Amino acid sequence: HTLPKLPVPELQSTMDKYLSLVKTVVSPEEYARTQRIVADFCKPHGLGQQLQDYLLSRQQNTDNWATDWWLNDMYLNVRLPLIINSNPVAVFPYQRFPSRRHQVRITAKLICGMLDFKNLLDTRTLPIERCKNKEKGQPLCMEQHYRLFSSYRQPGHDVDVLRTNLHATGNEYIVVACNNQFYKVEVGTFGDPICEADLCLQLSRILNMAENNKQSPEVGVLTSQSRNDWAEHRDHLLEDETNRISLQTLENCLFLVCLDKATVPSFGCSRKDLVTDLTARTHHIIHGQGVRNNTCNRWMDKTIQLIVSENGTCGINMEHSVADGIALGHMVEHTFSVIIINTFVQQKGLEHMTPDPASKRLSISINFTETGWLVEDLDLCVYRFEGYGQDFIKSQSMSPDAFIQLSLQLTYYKIHGTLTSTYESASVRRFRLGRVDVIRANSQAALTWIRAMLGQTDNTTILGHGVDLHLLGLREAAVELGLQTPDLFTDLSYKEFNTFRLSTSQVPTVSDYWMGYGAVVPDGYGVYYNPQPDFITFCVASFFSCMDTSSDMFVNSLESSLLQMAELCTYDPNNSTIKQR
Repeated sequence: HTLPKLPVPELQSTMDKYLSLVKTVVSPEEYARTQRIVADFCKPHGLGQQLQDYLLSRQQNTDNWATDWWLNDMYLNVRLPLIINSNPVAVFPYQRFPSRRHQVRITAKLICGMLDFKNLLDTRTLPIERCKNKEKGQPLCMEQHYRLFSSYRQPGHDVDVLRTNLHATGNEYIVVACNNQFYKVEVGTFGDPICEADLCLQLSRILNMAENNKQSPEVGVLTSQSRNDWAEHRDHLLEDETNRISLQTLENCLFLVCLDKATVPSFGCSRKDLVTDLTARTHHIIHGQGVRNNTCNRWMDKTIQLIVSENGTCGINMEHSVADGIALGHMVEHTFSVIIINTFVQQKGLEHMTPDPASKRLSISINFTETGWLVEDLDLCVYRFEGYGQDFIKSQSMSPDAFIQLSLQLTYYKIHGTLTSTYESASVRRFRLGRVDVIRANSQAALTWIRAMLGQTDNTTILGHGVDLHLLGLREAAVELGLQTPDLFTDLSYKEFNTFRLSTSQVPTVSDYWMGYGAVVPDGYGVYYNPQPDFITFCVASFFSCMDTSSDMFVNSLESSLLQMAELCTYDPNNSTIKQR
């Protein structure tokens, strides 16, 4: 509560920015109509000012005037399946498992590292992150970190519910998924966690038990269905007492651990050594390679799913409504550091472990068609550009993030001949309960290009003066006041403004891992990027069902764009040659 509140931007300022941005993605005729609508909306003492006054009052009376509206609009109201459409992933460095024993040991180490991070949360000793650029040193909101192990997204018929229990006590446990079955494993009490050796024994038992029981129904795939369908199936499951207890066990665990079987990668692999192929491993963590492989060995509603396959593919699948990639990244980096430093040699008495009984009284018809189609439709390409990295970009006195954003704009324009509404998450964690707003890179003038090159486009958004949250607030204010939806929000330009055919995100990492996610619209791209000193990792996603998009084509054009921009930066007009880097 010591952090400042998120401000409400000035109405006219937001409208001016909106017009400037929307002009790049609509026709001249549509833009002229939007200009008239905005002018009417902003009339003195008009509807716009009425809604603005409501936001100013709400800002005074709540911790964060935008968070609840944003959470519903961005996540909980969306009825699409979480798999591919919502849950991002982190893909770990490849692990070589000569035997099952090695898989078990690495899994136990990862669990212990994650429990050590949870101990930082429980003891409130997690260091507070601080701003590194504008207003350097200002503390950032850490609230989402404290929800990583205590939250669950419950499906609803019209809107989901985000359940959080920040004050859980008593014995804590995780759930291990293996061969589509679920097992409860107690991991100790506060300050007294289970040790690595005991975890190894528990995990080995689970592998043996799951192998001997191969008739379990694929109940986990229900969490990959549309939210309305899953809500209906969940209601049916709750009618049985055994299923009700089992669901409660799954929903209240700290996190899920998925012990996956090895699969032969069959999606987008261009390398001979398919086991280490970046794209194939990312497919595995995103969706499990289909219902015949590991897609049923998941529980997509749970915030954290640690996935360890017997072929060495490891990573985390995260339910996104709880937290953003930066919080996941902090947990991953801490987990890796703990594994390197500690050996976890202490011993502790074993607890009795029994299979989760969810599979014993399950009578429900499961339709695999939707999930299978989603998996097959994902067009994914993980690409490591090795021409240069952020060190070269910084040597040109440019912002690596802005430079890469411009390369994405150039790439999209090359392929499609136009700009498009572009989403780049911008942290507003310097404010109380802040999550993200949107930086839009689809700007139009040479001056904007230069400012973007210098990294100056971020400041207004991260300082609480972005366009998207403000527009969302004005729209929701009309709903709460019982007013008819303003023309501003039924205008075709507003729809196009919010159609993010280019959804982008950067989560910097110290360790060698990357993140990824699906496109947010059927004819768009989802692009994660991670600039390192000497290379840049990209994860590009689209859908095969769209004839206008191709992840491979995007990556090929992106490589060309990055090389072109480097030539532009190093061009010497006096010598008419390219400088040597």
